[in-house]
Amino acid sequence: MQPFTCSMLSLLAIIIFLSNNLTIIIATSRLPLQTNSDSNATNADFIKASCQVTKYADLCFQTLSPYAATININPMELANAALSVSLKSAKSTSKIVRELAKGRDLSMRDGQAVADCLENMSDSMDEMKKSMVEMKDLDGPEFNEKMGNVKTWVSAALTDEDTCMDGFEDNVGKIKETIRGYIVNVAELTSIALSLITNISST
Repeated sequence: MQPFTCSMLSLLAIIIFLSNNLTIIIATSRLPLQTNSDSNATNADFIKASCQVTKYADLCFQTLSPYAATININPMELANAALSVSLKSAKSTSKIVRELAKGRDLSMRDGQAVADCLENMSDSMDEMKKSMVEMKDLDGPEFNEKMGNVKTWVSAALTDEDTCMDGFEDNVGKIKETIRGYIVNVAELTSIALSLITNISST
């Protein structure tokens, strides 16, 4: 009976060994998931806190939180993401404005307002593109000067968007309200980008 007992003990020891190691493997495999989850939460908290310096904190967090993994907790990446979101919105809005004006029997006033708006939006996009290029090369002693350029261009972009809206001030009708609604959204996103950029330069 002894050989049998020894075999049983050996088998039991092997089972215990495998069980312990399996537990360790499972626990270890879960660690990266927990770390990633904690990291994502930290990134989102950073974005939410940073957005408080803007006039549109809710919109800021809503539009920038999808980029949390890229932004991490880097204020510069946050500002770059805000500029990118604003530029994309400006591009899509310009396209929408063109489509809205097509095939419509616009009055001379409405037609001129649309044409002026598209020109202003084109200028706005150019200024945001210049800002994004400058933001990629801020190292060195010229940091303050380059940040000053970025703020000037983004401020000009916001002014162009406001000018577009002002062009419809005396107009009436559905097209005015529709276009203004889109432009307001772009202007708010640009305002967010400007606030985040200004916050970097002030710190």
